[in-house]
Amino acid sequence: MTALYGAALPASARRLPELIEATRIAEDLGADLVTVSDHPYLPNELDAWTLIPLLLARTERVRVSPNVTALPLRTPTVIAKAAATLQFTSGGRFVLGIGTGGPFERIPVWGGTWPTHGEAIGALDEAIPLIRRLWGTEPVDHEGRYYQLRGAVAGPAPKPAPPIWVGSFKPRMLALTGRHADGWLPTNAYLSLDEVPQMRRVIDDAATAAGRDPSAIRRVFNVMGVISESEPERNDQLLVGSAEFWADALIDYRERLGFDSFVFWPVRGDTRSQVELFFEKVVAMIING
Repeated sequence: MTALYGAALPASARRLPELIEATRIAEDLGADLVTVSDHPYLPNELDAWTLIPLLLARTERVRVSPNVTALPLRTPTVIAKAAATLQFTSGGRFVLGIGTGGPFERIPVWGGTWPTHGEAIGALDEAIPLIRRLWGTEPVDHEGRYYQLRGAVAGPAPKPAPPIWVGSFKPRMLALTGRHADGWLPTNAYLSLDEVPQMRRVIDDAATAAGRDPSAIRRVFNVMGVISESEPERNDQLLVGSAEFWADALIDYRERLGFDSFVFWPVRGDTRSQVELFFEKVVAMIING
């Protein structure tokens, strides 16, 4: 599977010019993907689904994705319609990143549909195949535990359908990823690297049980950290160090942990300069050996 390299960029209202410029820089330097977090309950962040059309309009080649959207705050029909529209208007450059939202305790108090995380996981398990059906051309009747539809069509039918990547960490969500997702999108800040092999096994076993080829599921790692020559090196829930240190770490993540693609999530410093370092130095070192 061809490697993808992307950047997670700030959705902060006060950093909007930085977001737009960093997106342009990423595309100019060969990025495959630009993502923005979807935390509408945070008053200092702009809405990801409103930002994404802006970023798609300011770019020509790079794919754009929410990282990741919270299902309990939007219905599958609305997500399917919005995703189909973005795929249609962008010429096929939208990726649907989706999950249950996090931290989950913020979701119910902001009006989320499901009061418990367990219910949200069950709803996502039902919603992903439902979204795929809504991208078809036939009206959808659905009588499920969480959703009921009568003659629903999202349209216009996106061709191709957007990839669906799931942000998941725990066994139920990992199994759901294996059954339904085109990609797995975890984040280093929320896991231990030692846990990744077992997480992969849960995904692979669920995919096999569902009659799917596990190798068809893209493994995309959100890597939070800082590219810096001066800060102490670390490689755990954050990756901090020089460009060479980063390149070695991502190669290790690929060869030892099985990730095929990476999204750089700068946590400090100027996003534009961090994005330049990532694509001009880190990615170049990986590609050029």
